[in-house]
Amino acid sequence: MLRLHHALILTIGTLLFVGAEVSRAAAPPPPQPELIGDGARECATAKIALAEAPHHPQLSAASTNIDVTYYHLSLTFPMVDNTLTGVVRIEGNVVGSTMSTWVLDLANGMTVTAVKLANGTPCTFTHPPTGNVLNITLPSPVAPGAHVAVDVTYNGAPQQGGFGYFVFGIRSGDRFAWSLSEPYGAREWYPCKDHPSDKADSSRCTITVPSIYRVGSNGLLVGETTNGGNKTYDWVSHYRISNYLISVAIGDYTRYLGTYNRPAPLAALYGPLAMTMDHLVYNDGSDALPSGWSQSADMISVFEEWFGPYGFANEKYGHSECTFGGGMEHQTMTSLSGSSISLVSHELGHQWYGDKVTTKTWQHLWLNEGFATYCALLYFQQRANLYPGAYESQFTSTYNGALTATGTLVVQDTTDVANLFASSRVYNKGGMVLHMIRSIVGDNVFKNIMKSYATDPALQYNCARTSDFKRVVETVTGTDWDTFFSQWAETGTGYPSYTKCSQWVPTGNGDWRVQVTLHQIQALPTSNVNVFVMPVPIVIHTAGGDVSQSVLNDQRDQTFVFFVPNQPTSVEVDPNQAILRADPIPNGPCDPIGTGAGPLAIRSDIVSVYPNPATGAFQVQFVAGDAGKIELGIYDVAGRRVLSRTLSQAAAGPGAELFNASQFPAGVYFVRMRAAHGELITRKLVVIR
Repeated sequence: MLRLHHALILTIGTLLFVGAEVSRAAAPPPPQPELIGDGARECATAKIALAEAPHHPQLSAASTNIDVTYYHLSLTFPMVDNTLTGVVRIEGNVVGSTMSTWVLDLANGMTVTAVKLANGTPCTFTHPPTGNVLNITLPSPVAPGAHVAVDVTYNGAPQQGGFGYFVFGIRSGDRFAWSLSEPYGAREWYPCKDHPSDKADSSRCTITVPSIYRVGSNGLLVGETTNGGNKTYDWVSHYRISNYLISVAIGDYTRYLGTYNRPAPLAALYGPLAMTMDHLVYNDGSDALPSGWSQSADMISVFEEWFGPYGFANEKYGHSECTFGGGMEHQTMTSLSGSSISLVSHELGHQWYGDKVTTKTWQHLWLNEGFATYCALLYFQQRANLYPGAYESQFTSTYNGALTATGTLVVQDTTDVANLFASSRVYNKGGMVLHMIRSIVGDNVFKNIMKSYATDPALQYNCARTSDFKRVVETVTGTDWDTFFSQWAETGTGYPSYTKCSQWVPTGNGDWRVQVTLHQIQALPTSNVNVFVMPVPIVIHTAGGDVSQSVLNDQRDQTFVFFVPNQPTSVEVDPNQAILRADPIPNGPCDPIGTGAGPLAIRSDIVSVYPNPATGAFQVQFVAGDAGKIELGIYDVAGRRVLSRTLSQAAAGPGAELFNASQFPAGVYFVRMRAAHGELITRKLVVIR
């Protein structure tokens, strides 16, 4: 079907057809609630569908003693069948040991006709009928430190069985094609080192198609050349890129061009920016962007506030419409077949977490998908005025999904694509792990963590494992997070299940003694963690208002004591779901609390921790209900005691002890007081720098 190609320019005030005197309102109304969507599920849909294609291999067999630096895909798609022809230039630096044979990943179904060095010297090669590898014998051995480049000439039809990694089809009478290479499919359509850890320094896609089609790809479109009935689109990216993020989308597209103008507050932090927004939409006669796509510039502004500057600002951000029923975060040009706000924001979040910082192995996929899931939640929270109730519904969906996750967050078996991309685990539980970190450290520190991770010199435009993110969290907070990451990501499974007991009694001194007992009851197979060490929020509702506390729960059975000035009416444990846990928290059996002025009503309490937050000296003021030894301890969020003092009280009454916060790294701590008669009192302390 022959159609004219329109390029539309989106400006601040108008939507203009190039070469036409037509103008319309630039900003469409916010999407309706039914277009909010479920980004994690939509993102996972296409990738899980890959499990239906059993012909795909799972492990890269490419040479490990070369660091790939450049890919140039110069390909022709006739678009009358499902074939491609062309040449791929691959360059790299030899590392570790001398290389005589360069092994690349390439599907058996492709036919290689020639391999040459960049200078034209022919190379012998084999492309066996099994194994999906291309073995290139170099004319002479190449020593470590040397640069090598080869041109692979080949042709073929990417295998279409099951879902496929490169798909051709017909839509409304027009042919289309698109790639989705994650996790093991780039080799299905071009020779490469098919592993996320080896990022090329730059890439180029020079794609020739019949002139009725447009092509979308990574980076900037630096050339459009017409040659007879064909047109060549030349896309170039100068940012580092993992091979699975290189993409091609071909279709009868309308092109929408716009600009992301960085808001003034962000420009003051990162410098001014007017960046190209480049969108390709199937030409269905509409002159408007899909609703969610039109919000992507606003999403960038929210994410720059939380995560730091967009990492590919010298090129663009945009979308290519596809047909696979979800989204794929191709670097600088996401492939989408939906327009929900959740999906668009999820895939955009990947530009920070997944593209700029990429999982080093598929075991750590939650660093891509869990982060993008939480990005969408943050956007809904920041734009609650536009999407009322969306954050709450998306949070509930993510939270409940995480409760069904099995196995460790770090995936042990990556050979099963459906298991690898199970939304309950790497998407939902991954997002909830970030939510718990945020709940523990607070928004300002969490924002610092997310920015520091995205801009870490060793990680930005590079790859990361869970241990790398943990290092960033520890550096920002200054505290040890071994226990948290062990129980929630690396070795622990499941989540805590609590029962609670809350009781109160008047002390006879005009206030009320509140006793809250927590009991962790999780057991195999729900969880392999005996005790989840977590700060637990507690809210005491009283006739005079709410009293909020946070305690460090590091024992299976633990009782906490509080004193409040007004009669309590009820007690809630973790009312805002700061912890991934079984919900609700039922009432359990209670030990007698006592009445009147009996021993359990004796008032021992931490009256204040001041100043809080603290930077230097801070004082713990307390009341001892009885003579004897008082133990004061400072604990980090992992439950480790970082400081302890034992005091001797000659008689019941007030006391005070001075500490110096300058010896503690910035972060969240808990001050514990164990009174002479065994009461455990806890107060939260924040140390800042």
